Amino acid sequence: MQWMVSQVSYIRRFCASCRGGAIRLLLLVFCIAQLASTESFAAEAGRLVEKDGKYVFVESMDPATKLLLERAMKQGVITPEEYATVIQESQERTYLLQPSFKAWYDRGFNFSMNDNAFLLKIRARFATRFTQRSRNEAYRESGDSKNFPELLGVFGDYRANRSGEDASSFNLRTARLYFMGHLFNPDFKYYIQLAGETAENAQAPGAISVFDMNVTSTHLPWLNVQAGQYKVYFNRSQINSTASMQFASRALVMDAFTASGINRRDVGITFMNDEEVYPVNYYFGVFNGAGPLLNRFAQFTSEEPTVGCPGGQTGGNPFPSPAGCPVNQRNLNANVRTNVNQLMYVARLQANILGRAGYGEGDLAYSEAPQLAVGGGFAYNPAIDTSTDNGFVGIDLANLSVRRALATYGNGRMLGQGVVDFATWTLDYAFKYRGFSLQAEYWFRNVTRHNKGLPCLQTATLGGPCTAFAPNQFGNATGWYTQAGYYLIPRKVEVAARYAWWDPDTNAGGDLIKEVDVSLNWFLSGTYDHQIMLTYSNIAMGQGGFAIGRSAPLPAVGGTFPSGTIPLDARAGTLIENAVRLQYQIFF
Repeated sequence: MQWMVSQVSYIRRFCASCRGGAIRLLLLVFCIAQLASTESFAAEAGRLVEKDGKYVFVESMDPATKLLLERAMKQGVITPEEYATVIQESQERTYLLQPSFKAWYDRGFNFSMNDNAFLLKIRARFATRFTQRSRNEAYRESGDSKNFPELLGVFGDYRANRSGEDASSFNLRTARLYFMGHLFNPDFKYYIQLAGETAENAQAPGAISVFDMNVTSTHLPWLNVQAGQYKVYFNRSQINSTASMQFASRALVMDAFTASGINRRDVGITFMNDEEVYPVNYYFGVFNGAGPLLNRFAQFTSEEPTVGCPGGQTGGNPFPSPAGCPVNQRNLNANVRTNVNQLMYVARLQANILGRAGYGEGDLAYSEAPQLAVGGGFAYNPAIDTSTDNGFVGIDLANLSVRRALATYGNGRMLGQGVVDFATWTLDYAFKYRGFSLQAEYWFRNVTRHNKGLPCLQTATLGGPCTAFAPNQFGNATGWYTQAGYYLIPRKVEVAARYAWWDPDTNAGGDLIKEVDVSLNWFLSGTYDHQIMLTYSNIAMGQGGFAIGRSAPLPAVGGTFPSGTIPLDARAGTLIENAVRLQYQIFF
C-alpha cells in the first residue's frame, strides 16, 4: 500500500511539472501502462471475482490511477474523449496481460478459463480398512454355494465359498479419482470416476477401471439429459455414494436389489428434472442392462462347434446326440448371440415433502427444519442369460461376466435358470432433523423364466433323459432394511444402527438372510470428507432352498462328480458371520 501511494505521488508531481497537453497526456498514458503491468495492480477488467467464497466487484483500473485521470479531466488537462480512450486502452491491456485461466483449491483442485467456458475439478478419495471377521463351523463344512458361489476358471464352474473360522485383513476398500466440471458453458457438465480398489474377498489384485464416464445437459431445468455410464437412478441406497454412508459397507440386500440385478452402474441415457428446483423429481432411463462397460453382445447361448449339435459340457453329453453329432465337444468361440435387441427400462419418482433430504445418509448438516422425502421406482431388465437350464456344472461356456456379476451381488440362486426377466419394484423413505436420521427401503423382484417346466437336476446316464427335477420353480425375491442415526456431538460424532432382511427365493424355506449393523462414526472436519468409522456386523444366512447345478442329487460323471463327492449345497446349519471393520476415509 505504501508503495502504491509513493507511485501515485510521483505520477502527480511528474505530471504537474510537464508543460503542454499532448506531452502530459503521453507521459500519463505511459505511467498508467507501467502501473497496469505491475502484478500488484493487475485487476480483472470490471467484473465480479470470487474471493474467499464471496463475489466482489473489481474495477477495470486501479482506483488511484483512475482518480488521477478524473482530476486531470476536471482540471482541463485532458479532454473527456482522451479520458475515455485511456480507460479503454488500459482495460484492453490489462485483459491481454492477465492469465487466461485460474487455478485454486476448494474441495478439489480447480482449473477454469476466465470466460468460464471450461472448468475442471480434480478430486481423490481413498478408504483403507481393517477387518476382523469370525465365521461359524457351517462356513467351514459347507460354505455358501447358493447366494455367493465362487465361479472359477474359463468355464465358470460353481464352487462353494468356504472359509475358516477367523480372518484378519487390511484392504484398500476405496481408491477413486474424479474428474468433473463443464464444457462450453456451465449447463453442459461432464463426470469421470476411475477406481482401483479391491473387495475383502477378492482373489486377484485390483486394477484401474472406469466406474463413471458421462455428460449431462442442464440447459432445461425440467428436462436434464444424462448419457454415458453412471449409477442407475433407481433406489436411494444405490444412488447414494459410499463417501456419505453411516456404515462401512452397504447391507447385502442393498446390492442384491439393483435395477439390473447385476451392478448398480450401467450404460445408457436418463431424462430427469433439476432436483434443486422442483419439489417432485422424476427419472426415466434406458440402459443396456448388462452392467458397466458391457452391452447385450456380451450374452450368447452355449457354443455349437457343430451346427445343430449341443456342446460346451464339462464331460459327457447332457442331451441325446442327434445323428451325426460328435460327443464331448468343447469350444471357446461363441457363435450364437441372442437377446441383443433387449434393453433395460428404469423409472423413479421422488417427492421432497419437507425440505431437501438429499441422498446422503445421516443428518450431518444438523438440519434446523425437518427434511422428509419419499420415493419409488420400477426397473424392467428382460432376457438375462443366466446360463443353460440343466444340471451340469459349468456346462455353459457363455456369459461368464454376467454370471460372475450375479454371484458377486448375491443373486447366485438365479444361475442356471436359463433366460430370465427381472421386474423390480422399490419404495424408500428418508427423514432428517437436528442430527437424527431415519431411512428405509423395500424391494420386490418378479423373476420370469423363459424355460418352462421344473429345472433338471440329474440324468440317469450320459446323454440320458432327466430323472430328477427341482422340487419347485425358482420363486421371486423380496427384502427391506431400516436404519437410524443420531449425532451425539453435532457434525462430529454419530451412532447408527441398521437391520436388513432378505428372502432370495419366495418358493423356498429356511433361506432367509438377516443382517444387523451398529456403527460409531467420527467426522474429523465436520464433513464426510475426513472420517473414521467403526462398524460391527452380524449376518445370518439360511441354507435352505435349491440351486440348479448345486443341489443334491448331482449328476455323476465317471462315478465321481468333478467337484468332489460332497454336494456343493450340503447343509451344516445357518451360516453366521460376525465382523468388526475399522475404516479411515479421506476425500480431497
